[in-house]
Amino acid sequence: MTRTLHIEREMLDGQARPITLPEWKEAVERVDGVRMAEGDASAVNPLTQGRIIIPNRGGDAEIFRADCQRWLRALWWTPGGIVRFAAPEKDEDPVTDIARALATELEARIMDAEGKEG
Repeated sequence: MTRTLHIEREMLDGQARPITLPEWKEAVERVDGVRMAEGDASAVNPLTQGRIIIPNRGGDAEIFRADCQRWLRALWWTPGGIVRFAAPEKDEDPVTDIARALATELEARIMDAEGKEG
């Protein structure tokens, strides 16, 4: 089972401090095992076999999964200045580990949908 988490930043007064696209790209460059994705994401709907295209806003990132030896799109920067990702319920997994490193680079934190630290 997975949960949706996001990387966000706030100031001491509790106001949001959006992560800009240039800041996001710089953080991705500084963390091993993650890179910016090129092009749009696509998947096949298992029920209809139709191809689904998800546009890349310029901030999609991929992580390298050693278990399958592939780069997989896993983190999505949003124009609102947060980065979304899906993670398994367990605490340790490659996506969450990289997200934690990126959050540290951005002086941000990982939160869940209810606003609790993830």
